[in-house]
Amino acid sequence: MARGLANRGHEVTVVCYGHGEGEPDPEYAICRTPKVPGYNNLRAGPDWVKPLLDVALVQRIVSIDADVVHAHNYEAALAALMAKRITGTPVVYNAHNTMGEELPTYFDGRALRSIAGRFGLWLDHSVPKLADHAVVLNPNAVETLEQLGCRHVSCVAPGVDARELDDVVPADLPAGPWVVYAGNPDQYQDLDILIEAMKLLPEAGLLMVSASSLKEWSGCGLPRLKCVETSDFHQVKRWIAACDVAAIPRTVCSGFPIKLLNNLGLGIPTVVAEGSASDLPGVVVVPNRNPQAMADALRALIEQPPRRESLGRAAHAHVRAACTWDARARDLEAIYGSVLPV
Repeated sequence: MARGLANRGHEVTVVCYGHGEGEPDPEYAICRTPKVPGYNNLRAGPDWVKPLLDVALVQRIVSIDADVVHAHNYEAALAALMAKRITGTPVVYNAHNTMGEELPTYFDGRALRSIAGRFGLWLDHSVPKLADHAVVLNPNAVETLEQLGCRHVSCVAPGVDARELDDVVPADLPAGPWVVYAGNPDQYQDLDILIEAMKLLPEAGLLMVSASSLKEWSGCGLPRLKCVETSDFHQVKRWIAACDVAAIPRTVCSGFPIKLLNNLGLGIPTVVAEGSASDLPGVVVVPNRNPQAMADALRALIEQPPRRESLGRAAHAHVRAACTWDARARDLEAIYGSVLPV
């Protein structure tokens, strides 16, 4: 998004935590909070350090002479809204989820989950409506945000930089077929459903690729399981491209699984649980929490190479034609213009 906006002539500054991986792009500026010694957590979810970093985000936002603050998810929205009390800068809130659905998944035990769920619902009804405009990632979430009190809601799906999906050389894998899941392994991803589906598909291997630890899945009992831990997107693309099909088992997703666009842009048909599904070429939808249906859909694609290849070509072409950040940036420009003072 930052690159897409910068390439259209906007001055973009990404305000973020003090730690991370990789090098920034030359098209935009980076403004980081101070580093916390010994802290380098890249996982989603709450911890005891993040509130301190969020306070530091407020200071960083105030220090920038911005026309609009585009805040992604709750921590950024809270920081941006506090900064607005000082600067008056309009805030566009980008909703990637609802906290009522996601926050309980980071806790164990019925009591803690219940408390987290209630707190998440309170956040849902308190934070988004304070922004000047809300952006959701799929059309189904528009009504959800309106019900939460947001007066102005627009749907802008995520995009891809088509250049990042060109000339990808597949990694080396043993003889297939292979199913790939590339993404974080947090509980809300419902990976247990995918594991059960793969147990019904012993002729296929499962490749799991993540920047986070996959140790908890290494003993899941699958005869052909390969886990790759890397945050190098170049390598992630190579592993995805080496597989025959992809799978996304997540059953509740008010946002948009970015991994889906990566899979499709690389020409990999993807079997998706209906809770995460989008009406895009190359997507095969199955019922939520149904390992048998997921296994059947994966097997059908594996056993029908002409259909699989046709879906892959259609997916590849559509993502590059209609799902680029250049197109999305034009939509965002209209939203920014609507919140600027006349």
